[in-house]
Amino acid sequence: MNEIPQVSYASTAPELSDDRRYDFFSRVVPPDSFQAQAMVDIVKTMGWNYVSTLASEGSYGEKGVDAFMQLSREAGGICIAQSLKIPHDHKAADFDKIIRLLLDTRYARAVILFASDEDIRGILNASKRADQVGHFMWIGSDSWGAKNSPIHQLEDAAVGAVTILPKRAMISGFDAYFMSRTLENNRRNVWFAEYWEENFNCKLMSSSKRDESSRKCTGQERIGIDSKYEQEGKVQFVIDAVYAMAHALHNMQRDLCPELSGICPDMDLAGGKKLLKYIRSVGFNGSAGTSVTFNRNGDAPGRYDLFQYQWNNVTGPGYRVIGQWTEHLHLN
Repeated sequence: MNEIPQVSYASTAPELSDDRRYDFFSRVVPPDSFQAQAMVDIVKTMGWNYVSTLASEGSYGEKGVDAFMQLSREAGGICIAQSLKIPHDHKAADFDKIIRLLLDTRYARAVILFASDEDIRGILNASKRADQVGHFMWIGSDSWGAKNSPIHQLEDAAVGAVTILPKRAMISGFDAYFMSRTLENNRRNVWFAEYWEENFNCKLMSSSKRDESSRKCTGQERIGIDSKYEQEGKVQFVIDAVYAMAHALHNMQRDLCPELSGICPDMDLAGGKKLLKYIRSVGFNGSAGTSVTFNRNGDAPGRYDLFQYQWNNVTGPGYRVIGQWTEHLHLN
């Protein structure tokens, strides 16, 4: 076993919290089990004791619902009316059947949803076809979050839904930096040429993977001017992951090589176990101004915003922040 510590900026699968199997794994994002706990807390606070669950077939949906069911058992006072799955190769009839099944337990109006955009659309559409808009209280995980794609032209069926999204911030300064990158000033990034071709839909060199018909790049194209640009939501976490490793190495160097600058023999021979100890004990102010720390499983703290999709006569429909979950629920 290579004892190589990893710090992830994106993996939220609950099983990665298992310190017996993934002992060298840490992450600056919270595991999905934390949002499942947030959902349990919402259900308890609302005083609902009879709910159904619905998952897209696959790891994300099924593991999320498993976590919710386990945590709701531990919390007590919540009965699961039924636990349904949306098949991979679904047809409209599958969604109609799910709505029929959910209506069999009429008093379980709250439905916990860990599902893909496409499956959320499918289920909202089916609730309209069955003329059941307003019957269900949807509680959606971060795959729904505050996105418009799952509810576009289905807004009436989404009204009242409560959804969750990990707290994230746009990093100021990153856009100016990234939009100023060119083929000239960004040679150190070995994937940048490939990104350039993809982004501007043009061809740079003869060894290009793009087809013959693509026009040639001039190299004068500009990101955000000649192409659409939007900051990727995970930029904050990429920065935090890199800094977590940097802080760990810095603290390790300070302890093991007090008289020297750079790496000394003691640090060279320290090994992965020792580095892991330093990673797990970092604590610093992250790129979004919140603290970066790890628990004993290597997980970041859970910080989520809670939204409700509301219809307002003045401002029209939209997601409104109704609270947050940071280890505990704070509902507005």
